[in-house]
Amino acid sequence: MNFVLRRFVQWVKSLPGTRGHRMLWLPRSASDYMLRMRGAQHYKHDIPSPPPVLIWSIFSAVTSFISIMTLGLIHKYGSAIHNHNLPFAIAPAGASAVLIFAVPASPLAQPRNVIVGHIIAALVGTFAHALFLHVEDSLRWLSGALAVSVAIGLMGLTNCYHPPAGATAFIGGYFGPDIERVGWWYPLFPVLPVALIMVGIGLILNNMCRVYPVYWLTPVHVRRPHDSIEAGAKTEDVETGPESNASNAENAVNDETGNEMEAEMAWLRARVRELERETHVLRHDHRISQIRTAIPDIA
Repeated sequence: MNFVLRRFVQWVKSLPGTRGHRMLWLPRSASDYMLRMRGAQHYKHDIPSPPPVLIWSIFSAVTSFISIMTLGLIHKYGSAIHNHNLPFAIAPAGASAVLIFAVPASPLAQPRNVIVGHIIAALVGTFAHALFLHVEDSLRWLSGALAVSVAIGLMGLTNCYHPPAGATAFIGGYFGPDIERVGWWYPLFPVLPVALIMVGIGLILNNMCRVYPVYWLTPVHVRRPHDSIEAGAKTEDVETGPESNASNAENAVNDETGNEMEAEMAWLRARVRELERETHVLRHDHRISQIRTAIPDIA
């Protein structure tokens, strides 16, 4: 058993982002852990590189399980919810868990996007349902489509895109039996408490391995996550808002083109060295042949 533990510790130390006995993605202290919750723009240290893929995949799976389990426990054992048979563990929470716990650095996973996006979608869904409440059944299907489309437009105007909020608007527009019991309270219950709980659990758990959130209210320029100790990479500013997608894509294309050119130059340099060696060998063989022709045959 001790042998297995020693091998596991050695494997962890060999992973990227580790230095000696310390994993660089972990908080340095309790104060550092609390400082991470203020956001990446207020974090005084260089943002560490994310954990290796295997560790992060396991970590995000466990944290998302904890978040959805928390909602399920509240739905099951909450006295007011249980007594009045109210909905709580709504389906969009599962989609939000993917963003918050798998890609917490994404602009779509920031607290502003999660909370405001869900609230906007719930309000739009409620209004869409009220608008089609007295329409004949043959046109009731339009309420869900209208709610999703208007919610996306408003999220764009407020720069609060959050894809799971589309499901929130869709559910509100159709207003199933569970949601009809809530009525106009749908944005405040269950949407707002669920969004706050998901963000709160994300703050507590994500900051054990990452810096979350990147920002709270206003998208800002933040330092690209990197490991300055091992990689020695230069930091560069990146934009976190959706308006930076085009520039980021252009930078990615430029980086890819630059990498291809560097690879071609490296191949050309290697080919030049190979030709130089071949030329040197040919010159040596030619010189040997000249010497042999100059010396008379002793036999």
